[in-house]
Amino acid sequence: MLKTKTTTAAVGGLATALAFGGMFTVAKSAFSCVDPFHLTLARFTLGSAIFVLLLLAVEGRTALRTDGKLLRLWGLGSLGFAGFNLLTYVGLQSTPAPTASLIMAAIPAITVFVMWARTRKQPTGITLALVLLALTGVAMVLGNGDPLTVFTGGMGPGGLLILTGVIGWVIYTTGAAGFPGFSVLRYTALTSTLGTLTIAIVTLAAAALGWIPNPSAADYAASWWQILYMAVPATAVAILTFNNAIRTLGPANGVLFINLVPITSFTIEAVRGHQPTTGELAGVALTLAAVIANNLHSRRTTGNNSAAAAGTDKTAITVA
Repeated sequence: MLKTKTTTAAVGGLATALAFGGMFTVAKSAFSCVDPFHLTLARFTLGSAIFVLLLLAVEGRTALRTDGKLLRLWGLGSLGFAGFNLLTYVGLQSTPAPTASLIMAAIPAITVFVMWARTRKQPTGITLALVLLALTGVAMVLGNGDPLTVFTGGMGPGGLLILTGVIGWVIYTTGAAGFPGFSVLRYTALTSTLGTLTIAIVTLAAAALGWIPNPSAADYAASWWQILYMAVPATAVAILTFNNAIRTLGPANGVLFINLVPITSFTIEAVRGHQPTTGELAGVALTLAAVIANNLHSRRTTGNNSAAAAGTDKTAITVA
């Protein structure tokens, strides 16, 4: 049973990476018809409806209760769905799709810092060094080979917005640990619905103030397949399977699948004719190598600690 759950989580994590990898290119192709705000609202209105229908079918109406945790769920949903997606899509307007996807590869590194702040347990020096190395790789891609460009303003506001959104996504996904009594489906359905409400408030307010245009029915019709892709594979499937991977495999292992996102995105853009620069390829390689090395180090450390604990227990039993 445990092996089956692990395999299912791993396959789901792979599906997440593939769906997210194509999301940036697909979303960017829709911006000529629908602005990022209305595109995000359309995506999650449909995606959240799918989550809620699944929750009703699997767990019944009682699963829609928030059990007194409404504000907490709303806050996390707003960070994960409104914050991440609105900031990412707005940033994507001035950022190449492969670059945006590579910023997501920083999720494992950012997760280390978020878990440090949440648990107050400082990571090892090796972990911190590898995390900084991974972030350097991301900075190399953003700076076209020169990581210092990020600190001299060369990253651009789009990249900064996406990075800020990614931090919000990490807080959201790791926040699921605070709801042990909620199934993955229930946590995802409730947070996505509440997050979509925040997206609606922000979008309607921005449109009323004249900050963004109001797409026509023809605009939505022209972008129907992009909206469908982002609502079903990149939302209903990807987010649910990713949350399940985090819950089943743990944050350190679950986020590893995100490293396949830039590979998928770069592959798609290469097929479409984009030629990555040497600096971009070097940054991707450095980021992936650092993250994989950090995961191997974490596994070894965990294994040694488990062995030490087992040895202590065995000694205690023998003495008794």
